[in-house]
Amino acid sequence: MARCNLCNTTSDFISKEIGVCLKCIRERPDGALPIAMQAHAKSRAVFGLPERPPKNPQGLPCNICVNECRIPEGGMGYCGLRRNEGGKLIGVSPEEGKLSWYHDPLPTNCVGDWICPGGTGAGYPKYAYTKGPEYGYKNLAVFFHACSFNCLFCQNWHFRQETLKPYTIPVQELVSDVDEKTSCICYFGGDPTPQLPFAIRASKLAVEENKDRIFRICWETNGSMHKGLLDEMIKLSLNSAYYKGVS
Repeated sequence: MARCNLCNTTSDFISKEIGVCLKCIRERPDGALPIAMQAHAKSRAVFGLPERPPKNPQGLPCNICVNECRIPEGGMGYCGLRRNEGGKLIGVSPEEGKLSWYHDPLPTNCVGDWICPGGTGAGYPKYAYTKGPEYGYKNLAVFFHACSFNCLFCQNWHFRQETLKPYTIPVQELVSDVDEKTSCICYFGGDPTPQLPFAIRASKLAVEENKDRIFRICWETNGSMHKGLLDEMIKLSLNSAYYKGVS
């Protein structure tokens, strides 16, 4: 049982870490939010990540996501992937990213499995290889090591252990793992959003190399990306099942 630090109510339904009850969050947000934000700050400090999106008026703007960071000299963005060094943003790029991946036999536990051609055969023969689940084929599951959000109870929280490690992976290394039995790529994490330029670049390369067969691009995301990047994602997914070209 935990106590609300605002109204002193005790309940089994109050999060000890967040420190405020649902009633106060809804009815007294001006008092509840600063308390809850302390939990967020604490959770990020453990991994060396900024407590809040930087908003320095003289900082360099990053417009990848809704956080719209303005990163000061020597500082990093909220996701931890980009730094302002010497007046330039350095870090991940369309050619280099922080990620890991594996092949997942189809059908798999993808959130869209119940409607996906790979899990159901929907759209056969244009969008799927078989009339039912694509047994014998596989998904390239791409896990990004950063996120634009800070969900306190994230089931994949361990991505934060990788965010600030000094390494990047070339986009072609990921693309080269697409083989003849890979019928789709699914991006998740963390979240694809902070590394969408990389994911879009990888997708275009992979789709171009597999343009004569069924090959799908899918996203599991919090949806916090810039609208222009969202348009690119939608275009890739809508045109990639049986590729006819993406301009």
